[in-house]
Amino acid sequence: MSEETKALAAKLFNDVWALMDKEGRSEEENYLMVHMVHASLYHWIQVGTPHNIYVGEWQVSRVYALLGNFDSCLYHGKRALHLCEVNGFGGFDLAYAYEALARAYLVKGNKSECTKYLELALREAEKVENKEDKEILTKDLDELQNKIMIQFMN
Repeated sequence: MSEETKALAAKLFNDVWALMDKEGRSEEENYLMVHMVHASLYHWIQVGTPHNIYVGEWQVSRVYALLGNFDSCLYHGKRALHLCEVNGFGGFDLAYAYEALARAYLVKGNKSECTKYLELALREAEKVENKEDKEILTKDLDELQNKIMIQFMN
């Protein structure tokens, strides 16, 4: 049962990712994406490691950022950060927890909190040694930084 549950959690995670990347998602796809991301997290909670659960929380936060839902985005971003803190996840993982919170505050329009968490993410990103991880993280943080600059230009 646990191998089936892990496989389902991973499939849901990947299916959510595909919807996150999809241009012009419909309202129905957004609706499904929310339920799929929660289902993925639920299954990871049942059979996954603390790291799996952290990644699930991060993905839930990211989905809510895409949909402009500040409260849920912030809630799950804080849960992701908490999991990093209690499990000693640093570098790549901690940078993405900060990135989730920066995105939450971007949704809210709170420039000071948004830039605070972006700066923490950038600082943590400097510690990432794996080249591929660093490239992915740098790309995401650059994209986030551009969104922040556009939103808060005035």
